[in-house]
Amino acid sequence: MSAYLNDVADSEAPVPQFDDIQGLILRGYNFDYIRYLIFTIDANNVDGARELIGKLLPGSNSLLNITTAAPWPDDEKPPYCLNIGVTSFGLNLLIGQKNYTDVKFASFPLFSLYDGGAATNAASVGDTDDSAPVKWWKRSGGWQSPADPKPDGSDLHIQLTIYTQSEGERNTYYDKLMGMIPVKNNVPALTLAFLKDSNPLLTGINYIHFGYKDSFSQPRLSKVPWNTKQQRLLKGVSTIDDRPIVPPYQFVIQKKYKDDKENLVPNYYAHPLILNGSFAAFRLLYQDVKAFNAFINKTPGVDPALVAAKMCGRWFDGTPLVVSPNGPKEGLKDFDYTNFNYIEPTTNQQGVRENDSLGQLCPYASHIRRTNPRDDAAVVGNQNNPDGSLNYASTRRIMRRAGAYGPDYVEGEADGIQRGLVGLFICANLQSQFQFIMQSWITRNGFRTTDASPNASGFDPLFGPPNAKVDAYNEFAYLPDGSTKQPYEQIHGLERFIRTDGSLFLFLPGIAALKCLSQGIVPPTPKPTL
Repeated sequence: MSAYLNDVADSEAPVPQFDDIQGLILRGYNFDYIRYLIFTIDANNVDGARELIGKLLPGSNSLLNITTAAPWPDDEKPPYCLNIGVTSFGLNLLIGQKNYTDVKFASFPLFSLYDGGAATNAASVGDTDDSAPVKWWKRSGGWQSPADPKPDGSDLHIQLTIYTQSEGERNTYYDKLMGMIPVKNNVPALTLAFLKDSNPLLTGINYIHFGYKDSFSQPRLSKVPWNTKQQRLLKGVSTIDDRPIVPPYQFVIQKKYKDDKENLVPNYYAHPLILNGSFAAFRLLYQDVKAFNAFINKTPGVDPALVAAKMCGRWFDGTPLVVSPNGPKEGLKDFDYTNFNYIEPTTNQQGVRENDSLGQLCPYASHIRRTNPRDDAAVVGNQNNPDGSLNYASTRRIMRRAGAYGPDYVEGEADGIQRGLVGLFICANLQSQFQFIMQSWITRNGFRTTDASPNASGFDPLFGPPNAKVDAYNEFAYLPDGSTKQPYEQIHGLERFIRTDGSLFLFLPGIAALKCLSQGIVPPTPKPTL
């Protein structure tokens, strides 16, 4: 038996086929220099696009290959990583309308959002007003095509991401990739439509422009070798990891099986083409640092770092409010930033270890509490989640692979400088994972109305309310020093600090599926069982 099978959420779950899964789905690469590319396929040379995919297949002996989830030899990073996603419009071109339709109807409900694309479903995730699709792409400074982007996103087909350890290497591998694109009648099979780089900020590695340290609390997957106690120990990481274990099928699309409780899981159907693949929302999110800084500095005599911590749920250095409400890392040593709950402290949780069921230490309005409620399954007197439903904290998770873009903010700089967050938000089911979090927990008015604070809007304070609702919901309330006994302070003037400047819904094919795409075919659709 493999050494890592003891760290499982479900003993009956199949071990992931690592060499058939793209690497970024199951692990973070931790490369500092990233380039995100979006291409348009020439409708007259779809065969050329298929040819490029074939060249990128692992083992093809070409200049660049797609990175799989297979463990790295001696756990040493490769010189680069490369991954690929395909929009529904691109998949339709690569495999043809009939094949696409067969795959869609055999993969319920996984195609429900993916099929129409991000622009069509923009309103359901809060992309309205100034974040509406009609305003996407060009204002970000990354648009490369001479033609204007189509409002429905139908001109965007393939997304490729290059991960490297230096700027020079990033440029080198980018040049190699562009040189691999087939050309027919002097027209490349794929034309670059969008490019955006992610670089480390001067604040530090894994920081975002608002000043927070980022990349905490990724889901802890079962049956992957880099999540075991043994591997954590070898890397010098504490062996204590109290995060709930999440089965891989929430991120890697797998066949149905009976789990250790005899339940038939996962709760979706999958055509053979999409097995070992995943779905992702590619997001380009502009961050208005000037407006954010003005808001947290609005109240004289109040530490802006405290206001920012109450808005996020963490201090700027990443320390969670629920374990250290009065300042970062108070009395904490060798702290694991992911090891905490909101209601019942985890076994090895440090800090104050208080039940925060009323959101007095960490407000329910805060960003991290609403995006991952952890053990919070009670709305004062009811065994329900903050949205009034059953506890979804363990099933409504996403795998976030994103980083900062644009230069560091400088006080007094000219307006219009583009900066923010860019990357992929990965899950098996876009509707029940990505859209649910965005719609029900981030942009829904009334996320939680039973906590002790006067926060009434229910909007995530980092994202802010949609423009049309600023006047109705423009306040943020918090306890000044983390005490549960003082009156709440309120700051008015809450606005939208994060704006969507681009979005795609992507399918991240497995390696076998990429081989099919390179040939324009799909595996046979299985016959329905009675």
